Amino acid sequence: MDDETTDSLDGAASLGDLRAELIVLVLERAYTRSAQAFRLASGGMSNDYVDMRRGVGRGEDLQLAAKVVISHLAGLGIDFDAIGGMTMGADPISHAIALLDHRSWYSVRKAEKEHGIRRRIEGCAIGPGVRAVVFEDTVSTGRSLLDAVDVVASTGATITGACTLLDRADIATGAFRKKGVPYSAILTYRDIGIEPLTI
Repeated sequence: MDDETTDSLDGAASLGDLRAELIVLVLERAYTRSAQAFRLASGGMSNDYVDMRRGVGRGEDLQLAAKVVISHLAGLGIDFDAIGGMTMGADPISHAIALLDHRSWYSVRKAEKEHGIRRRIEGCAIGPGVRAVVFEDTVSTGRSLLDAVDVVASTGATITGACTLLDRADIATGAFRKKGVPYSAILTYRDIGIEPLTI
């Protein structure tokens, strides 16, 4: 890691600064407000649309998002060997974290491949002895993140946490509590000043 990266990952104060930068990034590059409601992947309707993949489309923005996740997980004391989640929501940031923090990445397919060895998880080998964080860039109900947790857990890997950059509702926390998986959101709808999504 270079000195700039190392410095930005140290201490709670720098995490606060990184979160503040992330809020600006989301509002400037990922957020759209429309008079006509959007239908979201969760099935809900909202006039607020957040496209986090568009938001981290530039290299420096992807690096910022990855640094925030690394610092956030370190602050929670969550250690891991690999990070990933359902494609494509987890892919860019998981890859960036693997590069910046010397971890491994994986990607969960939405369905099993119909050829070859028919695996659901691409990237590094996930199984017993691997500590995995399950990640999603944006959460509404948490359904996609929960599905990824089930796939990863089925391999025998240890799930040390589930994490998202942005939680748009007050739904996922309870679902993960019931599942017994530590869950955290770096930002919520309150941080970017939008209404919570209701389903």
